Amino acid sequence: MYDTILVPTDGRPNTERAIEEAIELARVHDASVHALYVINSAEIAPGMDFEDLEPIGERAVDHVATQAADAGIDDVRTTVTHGLRHQAILDYAAEHDVDLIVMGRNRGIERFFRKSVSEQVSRAAPTSVLVVE
Repeated sequence: MYDTILVPTDGRPNTERAIEEAIELARVHDASVHALYVINSAEIAPGMDFEDLEPIGERAVDHVATQAADAGIDDVRTTVTHGLRHQAILDYAAEHDVDLIVMGRNRGIERFFRKSVSEQVSRAAPTSVLVVE
């Protein structure tokens, strides 16, 4: 049913359950896992460069890759990119023929100040989206 599962991560605890769910679905369906970290272009502070944030993204996607490998998933791809989070996720899903996007939902105070990335993705995605809380 699923051959390619995308799990966007921001390295925060709210994505941990989504990572676990994505890995379990990949294991059951013998699917590849794509871990994606998006450096949000809209939130780069003056004087900061994308390269300053790339190590954070690398740690986040490496965490997914390690968990997937521990679960016996052989096909794991990691990507750190930049852009507007929801659009970068949608673009990646379209470019890589993703069958399922598994995302966490931010339940913190930030949700009152920003649009929900998971909501934006689920509304516009070319494929199924599973939002894990």
